[in-house]
Amino acid sequence: MTDFSALLQQGVANAWLFIPSAILLGALHGLEPGHSKTMMAAFIVAIRGTVKQAVLLGLAATISHTSVVWLIALGGMYISQKFTAESAEPWFQLISAFIILATAAWMFWRTWRGERLWKMEQEQEHSHGHHDHDETRIIDTGHGSVELSIFEDGQPPHWRLRTLSGKKWEARDIALVTHRGTGTFSQVFDFVEKDGFMESALAIPEPHNFDVRLSLGHRGHVHDYDVEFQV
Repeated sequence: MTDFSALLQQGVANAWLFIPSAILLGALHGLEPGHSKTMMAAFIVAIRGTVKQAVLLGLAATISHTSVVWLIALGGMYISQKFTAESAEPWFQLISAFIILATAAWMFWRTWRGERLWKMEQEQEHSHGHHDHDETRIIDTGHGSVELSIFEDGQPPHWRLRTLSGKKWEARDIALVTHRGTGTFSQVFDFVEKDGFMESALAIPEPHNFDVRLSLGHRGHVHDYDVEFQV
């Protein structure tokens, strides 16, 4: 293919169409759904940002995007001088195969864990006879699974949280809010550490019909999990 400078030297008038065409294609690429630039524009609109903030965000995106492209190009030029396509191809095939196998193993593990958690939840739902008023939910936190229950065997009803697998949560990382519907107050529960589980410091008022939001703190941020209790 003839390069751009050669086309200009030959006096091809239509060669200048490459520049607006490249700009148009770049703009269309940026407007694709899910593209980072589209998401940043949606973010500015969502927070009702100022024109100055939008300009700064656009400049930051332009500089970072261009820098990455240049780094990839320079890296490719450097590598192409050190390796030939014939010598590098087997390594690329090996790396690609490893990535595909690792992705498949991860997908199998996620499916197995989801099925295991579902079976545990089904077993919990069929074992209501263990405690007359015990209601249990199994929650996949993304870092493992926890069991959230209302426990009132020989005591006023309290929340109990047990770690079944994965990260072991501490009392200071846990908060729970109940909401009984429109026109009612929400109640916040803090937890204290017990022998092998966490228990709410306050008892749960009757009736136990409410929506629950469990909040678990992790490395400076909080994950929220919504469940429903109808006891």
